[in-house]
Amino acid sequence: MRGQSGSKNTISATPRQLESLIRLSEARARLRFSEFVDKEDVDEAIRLIKVATQQAATDPVTGKIDMDMITTGMATSSRQKLSVMIDNIKNILVNMIIIFSFFDVLK
Repeated sequence: MRGQSGSKNTISATPRQLESLIRLSEARARLRFSEFVDKEDVDEAIRLIKVATQQAATDPVTGKIDMDMITTGMATSSRQKLSVMIDNIKNILVNMIIIFSFFDVLK
């Protein structure tokens, strides 16, 4: 989800993502047998989320980060190619209908 500013470099976090950050930070603190979450726990949680997001959102075709991979399960480039293929198939079918209609007129 893009930030309200419209900047392509800003991605806002959902409440679910923020809750994940909190849970990961707390889990790391528990691993250290600490009752408190330190800055290092939060930094590591952020790093883990970034790595996981980067791996899940990398378009295998372009190698670029594409958040549509996470939200829709399909990369923008794949969706665009699919759209072109669908348009081509539609055009072929329309042309076939025109050709068959022409042959029907000749009968």
